[in-house]
Amino acid sequence: MKIAIDKNSLDAIKPGYEYIYLFDNEPLEDLLKTGLHCIRYDKCDFVDINLTDYKVNCLKQATLQDNNYDKLPERKDFKIGIIVPNCNYADCLEKCLGSILKQTYKNFEIIFVDDMSTDNSLEIAKRLLKPPHKVIALKQKRLNGGARNEAYLCLSEDVDYVYYVDSDDWLYDNTALEQINYYLQSRPDVLFVGLAQYKAGKTTPIYAPNYQSRIEAIKGWSGSCGKVIEKNLATRQECLYCEGTLKEDRNQHCKVCIYMNSFKNLPKPIYVWNRENHKSVTTIRDKIIWGTSTIRHYADTLQLYLSEKGKDPQIDRYLEERVRMTKQEMEGGGDKQW
Repeated sequence: MKIAIDKNSLDAIKPGYEYIYLFDNEPLEDLLKTGLHCIRYDKCDFVDINLTDYKVNCLKQATLQDNNYDKLPERKDFKIGIIVPNCNYADCLEKCLGSILKQTYKNFEIIFVDDMSTDNSLEIAKRLLKPPHKVIALKQKRLNGGARNEAYLCLSEDVDYVYYVDSDDWLYDNTALEQINYYLQSRPDVLFVGLAQYKAGKTTPIYAPNYQSRIEAIKGWSGSCGKVIEKNLATRQECLYCEGTLKEDRNQHCKVCIYMNSFKNLPKPIYVWNRENHKSVTTIRDKIIWGTSTIRHYADTLQLYLSEKGKDPQIDRYLEERVRMTKQEMEGGGDKQW
């Protein structure tokens, strides 16, 4: 990639702004036709600019913090391990896995973990996923949390970040991983990403993270699909998922937020949450496993509160409230969605 900069446009356009033009192999003559003057152009691997406001003739208006164009940061293509837990979603796998495989960004691996499906999920996964992607068939029921923990063991050593895609959901478009990698260039421990929902035949953005503090992040969206996590943090003993529970996302999210050192927000939709499919909730909610999940969730919340007590007053107050609410839920107060 190359970058061309119109050095004389700074004052004429808007104070603090310049016109730039990103291009690949166009000859300089074509570049001049866009109206740029007094330009210089350089080959670079990565340009850290805001790519949201497009201008005429492929020109780009951007605020550049560093006017020394010889010091553009080096781009890194982080390897992303995408964990796809599954149980009897054969009817969704073509769309789910297809949305990942068609990504323009290619430095990723898929770890598909099948939790004892009785349909033809494994057959579909093995047909679609070839090395370096991996298909794991569990021999004992683990539920989503256990399946994800098992997948950690199969991640390649060179994986940098971990992301989660449920087998009945899919990525928003084929640039999702490209956008994730772009926002990872500052190397945050956690990247919170935007979500859309699919309901009544329509895909609508529903969540655009804009957290400014740790406590805001802790109180935010707890679903695994809402964040990309640095591998060492995701696989840290304290941050592993609870096993044998249907509420595995809640405490894992809280623990990751407590132990992260840095984070960043990607407000654009990256993931599509399929709200047309409720079979896992509607068929299990009234069964014993829902009650035992509540008990396990209470115990894990209490343990987290006791281990972190005294380190941060805001987190203390939040965990105290979580302990109270999980206890109320355990004693019959209903399923609190918080």
